This record gives sequence, C-alpha cells and structure tokens, in this order.
Amino acid sequence: MPNRLSTEERKQLLITQGAMFRSGIVSCREKLKSGLRAESLAHGVMRLIGLTAFTAWRERPGLAASLPALAPVLLGAASKLWRKPAKPLVRGALVAGAIVTVAAVFFTRIKKRKQAAAEAVQEDELAEQE
Repeated sequence: MPNRLSTEERKQLLITQGAMFRSGIVSCREKLKSGLRAESLAHGVMRLIGLTAFTAWRERPGLAASLPALAPVLLGAASKLWRKPAKPLVRGALVAGAIVTVAAVFFTRIKKRKQAAAEAVQEDELAEQE
C-alpha cells in the first residue's frame, strides 16, 4: 500500500493531533472564564431584560397595557443590580436603558399623535369630496 505511513510519521501525526486537542481545550477554558466575569454576566442579563421588555412591548397593544407587564421585570432586575456593589458599567447601562425607554415611550406617543392627525385630515378630505 503506497499510502501507508511509517511508524515515525504516525507518531508525529498523533503528537500533532494531541497538541491541537490540548490547544482547543485551553482556548475553551479561556472563553469560559471570560464569559463568567461580572461584566459579561451583567451584559447578558441586560440583553435578556431588553429582549423580554421588547417582546412584552410588541405583544401588547398600547402603552397602558405594556407597562404593568414590564414593571415587575424591570424593577426586579434594576433593584438586584443596584443593591449589589455594581461596577460603573452596570449602573451606566441601567441609566442608559432608562433614558432609552423614556425616549422610546415619548417618540411612540408623538408618532401615534401624528398618525391620528394624518388620518383625521384624510377623513376630512374624503368627507369634503363626497
């Protein structure tokens, strides 16, 4: 058989494969350690809270219906993160999230008012044409 490796070549191949395997394990350990740091966990929690809030916001029509659904989730998460000795990054993310939420509510209300005004103008134009 021409494809047969010599004993020395097989040993070298096995040593190389073992080194690659160990390198992969070390790399996975480093990724796991970096993923378990406080900043990474806080980032993941904030992302999950944001996704939960967005989902609840989209599923329920109107602001009045969505605030009661979101309030326990947001207040619970904010109080847990605020009570523990948090790093400035976590507190900054909380403040930024609150500001973005208030801005989103404000702009959503403005958009709804503009749409209602535009619909009223269209209805008036249709009534005048008839």
